[in-house]
Amino acid sequence: MSKLKKFFFLIFFLFYISQVTAKQLSNNIVVSIDNSIITELDIKKEINFVNFINKNQIADNSGSLRNEILNILIDRKVKDIETNYYKIEISEKEIENNLNDFLQKIKINNDELNTFFNKNEIEKNYLKNTLTIELKWSKLVRQMYESRININLTEINKQLEKEEKNIEDDEKIKKQLIIIEKNKLLNKFATTHLEKSKKKYLIKFL
Repeated sequence: MSKLKKFFFLIFFLFYISQVTAKQLSNNIVVSIDNSIITELDIKKEINFVNFINKNQIADNSGSLRNEILNILIDRKVKDIETNYYKIEISEKEIENNLNDFLQKIKINNDELNTFFNKNEIEKNYLKNTLTIELKWSKLVRQMYESRININLTEINKQLEKEEKNIEDDEKIKKQLIIIEKNKLLNKFATTHLEKSKKKYLIKFL
């Protein structure tokens, strides 16, 4: 082998080794939750995705952002494990409707989304899978805690008295206030249940 060929071979070999090493580093396991894991690559994907849906307005790329993203991923993984344990199912139609509503809300179309996924080497169903976990979690919380909700109608009626509306408007506002109060209580139950769930599973930082 000539010196020139040896030189090019050495350059190629070093480049290959550096690529493999970089890939291994990006796939380092950061947290294990029972039989599930979160890697550096998972954190990078989520940071890129959060920046994407926020139109790259999140300038903070420091350790605090990484820790925040890691906590989000841990919560999501626990929710996924917990909803699978209880065999919670969501219809494909509900998932698709929720996905379309979300894209409209953030003003991003499917072409933009797919372009982002391809550019960043993220699986096409990343957003869909994330929304599915949240939908299943919400359903689980409703099934477990909705019967425990006790709406204080006296307080709601007091709020209505402050509004100078007609009877028809009162009924509409009352329904809205009940829904808002109900969702507040469900969110409290959801937070409590998530913290309890975290204690059920072995969360290990590596």
